[in-house]
Amino acid sequence: MISRIRSYFRKKIFFYIEEYKRYKVSIIKAKFKKHGENLIIEDYVVINQPHNIEVGNNVVINSFCHFWGEGGIKIGDNVMIASHCAITSVTHSKTTKLFNETSVFGDIIIGNNVWIGAHAVILPGVRVGNNSIIGAGSVVTKNVDDNSIFVGVPAKKIEDLPEYR
Repeated sequence: MISRIRSYFRKKIFFYIEEYKRYKVSIIKAKFKKHGENLIIEDYVVINQPHNIEVGNNVVINSFCHFWGEGGIKIGDNVMIASHCAITSVTHSKTTKLFNETSVFGDIIIGNNVWIGAHAVILPGVRVGNNSIIGAGSVVTKNVDDNSIFVGVPAKKIEDLPEYR
């Protein structure tokens, strides 16, 4: 009898947790400047200034990602963003006496069919080309070519990909 009661409450708790997750994602989606179909946002994603972020179709944002949208972020179609990524369109000026006195903004554009590996960091003003891969743990400070693989700190091109993608 007790095991049935525990099972009942366990199912109820999981049901409400899943409802909460759907509700939270729907709130985030509603705040985006624009979003497409089949957008998946996993748990523990933090998105600042979502009204400056556009997201295409078939995009997956995995757990523990953090987005700073102040300078604008545009994500294309069919993009996979692995866990623990940081995508920031705002930074601080290195020319001021106190670094926190000014903010520097730069829009980020992520093309179509892009795979961003876990723990990657994309900094302001960067364009990630179509059909590209950003390796896990990479720090992207400059534009990424179409049909290429970039890895490292700072990220550098290591390979061209076929254009049929």
